[in-house]
Amino acid sequence: MKKVATINTAGSTVTNKLPFELKDRPQPLTDAQELSLHRRLQGSLVLAQLINRFHSWLEEHLPCSGVEYVYPDERIKLASGEARRHNAHYVLRLEQRYLGEVTVNGQQRLTESNLFVVEQAMGVLVHCIQNALDHLALEKVAYHDSLTGVMNRTALDELLPKEVDRAQRYGYQMSVAMIDIDHFKSVNDQIGHLGADEVLRLVSSAIQNQLRSSDLTFRYGGDEFLVILPGTNLDGARTAAGQILKALGNKELEAQGHRVTPQLSIGVASRLTGESSKELLQRADLALYQAKEAGRNRIC
Repeated sequence: MKKVATINTAGSTVTNKLPFELKDRPQPLTDAQELSLHRRLQGSLVLAQLINRFHSWLEEHLPCSGVEYVYPDERIKLASGEARRHNAHYVLRLEQRYLGEVTVNGQQRLTESNLFVVEQAMGVLVHCIQNALDHLALEKVAYHDSLTGVMNRTALDELLPKEVDRAQRYGYQMSVAMIDIDHFKSVNDQIGHLGADEVLRLVSSAIQNQLRSSDLTFRYGGDEFLVILPGTNLDGARTAAGQILKALGNKELEAQGHRVTPQLSIGVASRLTGESSKELLQRADLALYQAKEAGRNRIC
């Protein structure tokens, strides 16, 4: 069984709702039930937690086997519990704003009374999801560079010490690569600020396209990037840096009547036992300086 519904600010609107006898009319949630749901969901702006808590609440009130949430705009797909053949699908909107879609799975066929409970509960969930998505958008602005789309220095200062601590705690290797665009000032003088912005976006894209999903890319400064490579030794970091150089080798950009092929100097360093994040960065920075001194467009 599959139902499609749209939840909006006026309440629940369900398409193709089956008729029911007056004596079987579903009962609305009691004030206590609605309050318990509010309490279950409040205090979290993390979407995964909201879906897990919503699922746990539904389990207490009807035969719910699982809840799935998708938000294609941000490629978010979350699930709590198990998917089953019986389900009801809901499109969430507030004031015409699309907030994703929720599928509630049932261990058995969901009755009209079950669906009535779900629809009312969705009216509570949708406001919490809106707050969580707004918080996610603010985090993205705070921790991401608006020009290149990679994470910024603020995010690096927060995440690098955590990655170093994690590597120390679990005894795995990690490396970093510090990347600088060669002669960027000259490039900027040749093709102007808008052209230079395109170069930064081109380099950022080339870096990210060569990395694993577990690797983290940051804009470290004006024309510098830093990549954290978890679970990677020095040879692996050098290989990753080489792939970035190779990917950028045939990239050409034209602006202000000039053709530019960006080149990079890269310094790589692998974390030593007991080394702090600051010390690791200093060694990567030294390796980058050596790459520049050795003629640029190379890895040290």
